[in-house]
Amino acid sequence: MNGRAIGCIALGAIVFVLIGIAGINVASSRIGCPDRLQWGDRFYAPTGTPAPSPETGGAGTPVKLGSTFIGLTTRSIYGPPGPSSSGSSARPDQIAMDCGNGMFQSYRNAGPAPTATPSPAAMLRLPLSDATQTRASHA
Repeated sequence: MNGRAIGCIALGAIVFVLIGIAGINVASSRIGCPDRLQWGDRFYAPTGTPAPSPETGGAGTPVKLGSTFIGLTTRSIYGPPGPSSSGSSARPDQIAMDCGNGMFQSYRNAGPAPTATPSPAAMLRLPLSDATQTRASHA
């Protein structure tokens, strides 16, 4: 192998590694809290500004409910003390999330999460053609 080929391979490897490191850095360094959260079928919107401790609107110290991924990092989710479950009826109306910078953002239930499936009311009701009705009656 000649020196030019070895130099090109080495330069390509260095550029490849640097781009990979930059990509991982961008994906894992998202500090701050998102402007909305979705938990199952619920949508949560932020309330107020980030605070130094989690605030869930309940009496007592907030408890950790679990965690979620933001980019490549994991963020803790806190809720009011008491029984909690992942069932939609038992989810708290107010939760708090660790922003990754020592601050916690509170979120309040803002209603059902958006869905890609249209509601039955939004579906068009088209009459069946004669050929379709005939096939359906013979089945």
